[in-house]
Amino acid sequence: MKSQKLALISSLASFGAVVYFLETFIPFPLPFGRWGLSNLVVLIAVTLFDWGTVLMVALLKSVLGSLITGRLFNVISLMSIAGSTTSALVEVLVYRTFIFGLVGVSIIGSVVNNITQSMIGALLIKSWTFLVVLPQMLIFGVPGAILNAYLTERVVKRAKNSFGFDITKKNTNTENDGERV
Repeated sequence: MKSQKLALISSLASFGAVVYFLETFIPFPLPFGRWGLSNLVVLIAVTLFDWGTVLMVALLKSVLGSLITGRLFNVISLMSIAGSTTSALVEVLVYRTFIFGLVGVSIIGSVVNNITQSMIGALLIKSWTFLVVLPQMLIFGVPGAILNAYLTERVVKRAKNSFGFDITKKNTNTENDGERV
């Protein structure tokens, strides 16, 4: 793995973990819910990397975020890890179809994330009453998803203008054919 790619993956995962932690201080209308702003780094990774690397960023972000918040391996942490990785895979697939823009990809990822988290939560606590709040979670997930798409576009554009290179261009001189670094 090239050092530049490794540094970018580490930076994205670390930034996502910090945002994951900071989100715990932002009020949310539902218990245990969050706005999903840490998924910004996953959406950035979707525009840059192959599915395996995106999955790595999503997993690292969730595990590091859970570790920082002191919730590693509790029910909420397992729900977060499952939701983040599942939505990351779906976002990669949807992004590669070129049917949806980043807003559509982000909203679909948010929906998959919330459904996965609710299903995992219901299975872990062995009660389907957990799914009662799913419609509200889906509705409240949309603003965060739109904000993540907007910020992703800004970050990618800023990187292109500030550093003089297009991080979204396909890397043609490496053994990792198909990656966008």
